[in-house]
Amino acid sequence: MSDNRHLVFGAGLIGGYIAGGLSLAGLNCTMVARPSVRDALSKGLILSDYLGNEACVETPSFADAEQNIQYDYLWLTVKCTAIESALEEMAPFIGNDTTVICCQNGLGSDQAIRRRFSDIRVVQAVFGSNVAQPAPDRLHRSTQGVMVVEEDGQGDIEAMADVMNSELMPTRASRDFGSEQWAKLQLNLANAVNALADIPVKKMLENRELRRLIAALMREMLAVTDKKKVNLPRLSPLPPHWLPRLINTPDWLFQRLAQKMLAIDPTARASMWWDLKNGKTTEVNYLNAAVVREAEKLGLKAPVNQRVVELIRQVESGTQDRNWKPAELAGLLLNGRA
Repeated sequence: MSDNRHLVFGAGLIGGYIAGGLSLAGLNCTMVARPSVRDALSKGLILSDYLGNEACVETPSFADAEQNIQYDYLWLTVKCTAIESALEEMAPFIGNDTTVICCQNGLGSDQAIRRRFSDIRVVQAVFGSNVAQPAPDRLHRSTQGVMVVEEDGQGDIEAMADVMNSELMPTRASRDFGSEQWAKLQLNLANAVNALADIPVKKMLENRELRRLIAALMREMLAVTDKKKVNLPRLSPLPPHWLPRLINTPDWLFQRLAQKMLAIDPTARASMWWDLKNGKTTEVNYLNAAVVREAEKLGLKAPVNQRVVELIRQVESGTQDRNWKPAELAGLLLNGRA
């Protein structure tokens, strides 16, 4: 296991954290990253989390296509919106025996990889936590969550996940990865709310109007998974169908019942917030829009998710500013009016 070569392609926040976790587990890990990341990590990488765990990784190694090295495992950690542009850049690192592990949120991001590299093994993973960068050489896991890697029956992924599993990077393998994706999607539906509300995740969860909105998004998704008969695993302290009920409780009760949910870094924000802040295209097409598409296939409707998608796209295009108060945003998305 330790002799296998791992390459993290696109080592930003999530990718950098995964690379650090792989290295701390004693696995042979190299990164492909922007020059600014290389400079920031020239003296090492510090991993930390919201529980107070911390570890230092010695200066990471970086790969170049000119080295002509094919890797055993390539962890693709670019965002869904960047996969198409990454396909040719990945090619020099991929051999006949390479396993590509697609680490993206939402549904459908692996299809471009499977089309381009049709003769190699492709599996998927979801990273269940937010990662922030409080300093250039520090990556901080700011919320609870587990990394889940798809086990396709060959056994190596399960063994690797056992090696990788740690307090800093909880990891497990799953043979029913489709269900894992839906369960993670349920949690990720709140990303768009966080991006539109323009506040930290903790403040978002402390606001009942925004929680009502998140609960509505989740209920629409659960109607889809119920009709598809998806057996959702538990990725949070509560079963998936209980989450909207908890989220919808009054503030005084939510504060008592959701202490673990609120035990997050007070500065944590969703990655979609960062995309909007930096004028980038978001992953909403693979998240809330995926719920809308799947609902339509089943003859269902997901109007709240549809409104979220439309509003995110308006902000992306610059035709709408994020200037709502929480109650206004919730009213606009829940009822179609502020």
